[in-house]
Amino acid sequence: MKLIKYLVWILLLMGSLVFLVQLNELNQFEGNALAIKIPFLTDMPDYENGFNVWMVLVMTLTAGVIIGFLLALFQIISHKSEVFSLKSKLRRVQVELDSLRNESIEDDFVLTDEVDDETL
Repeated sequence: MKLIKYLVWILLLMGSLVFLVQLNELNQFEGNALAIKIPFLTDMPDYENGFNVWMVLVMTLTAGVIIGFLLALFQIISHKSEVFSLKSKLRRVQVELDSLRNESIEDDFVLTDEVDDETL
C-alpha cells in the first residue's frame, strides 16, 4: 500500500513538473518568458528582470509546505507534552488507587439485610 502511495506522489510530482514547463512555454511575451517582480526584492543583484512564473509557483509551494510542517511539528510537540502530563497523572491516581485497595476495612461497620417499611 505504501508503494502505491509513493508511486502516486511521484506521478503527481512529475505531472506538476510537466505543468510548470508548459506554463513557462505558454506565458511568453515577444519570445521572452513572463517575469514576476516581488516587492522589497527589487534591490537584490541579478533581480532586475524578476522571477519566472514557474519559479514563483515553486517558491510559494515550498514556503507553504515548510510552514505546514512547522505548524504540524508544534502541534505534535504540544500533544506529546499533554500525553506525558496525562500519563504522569494517571500513574499518580493508579498509585493512590492501589494504596486504597491495600488498606484493610475496619470491622466497625454493621451490615444488615433488613428493610424497614419506613425507609421505603
